[in-house]
Amino acid sequence: MEYQPGVCNIGPTQQRRRLLLGVGSLLVAAVYVAAVVALAWPRWALIASVVPLYGAAMGALQYRERFCIGFAGMGVFDVGDGANEIQNEAALAADRKKAVRLNAKAMALGVAGTVVVFVAVTYLL
Repeated sequence: MEYQPGVCNIGPTQQRRRLLLGVGSLLVAAVYVAAVVALAWPRWALIASVVPLYGAAMGALQYRERFCIGFAGMGVFDVGDGANEIQNEAALAADRKKAVRLNAKAMALGVAGTVVVFVAVTYLL
């Protein structure tokens, strides 16, 4: 696997880490929602599920896209041979542009998931 500016900045090992982040965050969201329901907390408390749902979306997107937002912000890439600094300004700009897009997608998915959870718990339970 090769580093491709604005396309791919992580290899298989880093991808697995992002997948674990996503799965772990999704589990945290499920446990939190279950706690809100089981403990009869106010429905507005479900809004806090946006945080782990954002994390789940972030992990899944980074895994799928083979791209780490944090690495883009730091100006590095790791496609399997350790972290390397990005020297080319155009490559760095391409990575940061993709990072902004991925972050926006993850936030949108987190918010959408929170709306689904809120509506489902409010009207189905």
